[in-house]
Amino acid sequence: MNNSDAVLLQRILDAIEQVESYTRGMSEREFRSRCMVQDAAIRQIEIISAAAGNISLEFQAAHSKLPWSKIIAIRKKIVPENFSVNPANIWNVIQDDLPLHKQALKKIV
Repeated sequence: MNNSDAVLLQRILDAIEQVESYTRGMSEREFRSRCMVQDAAIRQIEIISAAAGNISLEFQAAHSKLPWSKIIAIRKKIVPENFSVNPANIWNVIQDDLPLHKQALKKIV
């Protein structure tokens, strides 16, 4: 693993942990009512997507079991082409996708 990939991987994990801290103990209903938390979560998810997209192709190939395309495209799940942000989609990414990605990434860091 080159130094750049290591930095990017850590940035992804840090962003996931930030989202976890923003939403810890929060219900979906509370999340939907807190626009600032939604915005903060969106920002961190965008960072996750951008960082994953900058991981070297060599590293991605060496760890091909990780769902790189899904991690890179995660931003599109929360901010689609028409920019119609849906809080339910953000919540689903936080609850379903981020824990799986975190678990997989921790195995290689």
